[in-house]
Amino acid sequence: MKKNQALKILNPTIGILILSQAISSSLHDFFPKEAFEVIHGGGGILLVSGVALHLYLNWSWVQATYLTKKGPQSS
Repeated sequence: MKKNQALKILNPTIGILILSQAISSSLHDFFPKEAFEVIHGGGGILLVSGVALHLYLNWSWVQATYLTKKGPQSS
């Protein structure tokens, strides 16, 4: 699978996981404790894994944008 194809799947998945985390934390009083732990805890692990994969797939952009040494800028 190419990087762009993977990102087209990964980015919406990360968005859904973020919404899932927000909704499950907002409604935690309405879930049984065991269900909340599975939904929120499992979703958190998937979210962190997805963000790490997203960072890995975009690492060349991160390096080019933030980690390059720039010389003095002329005004």
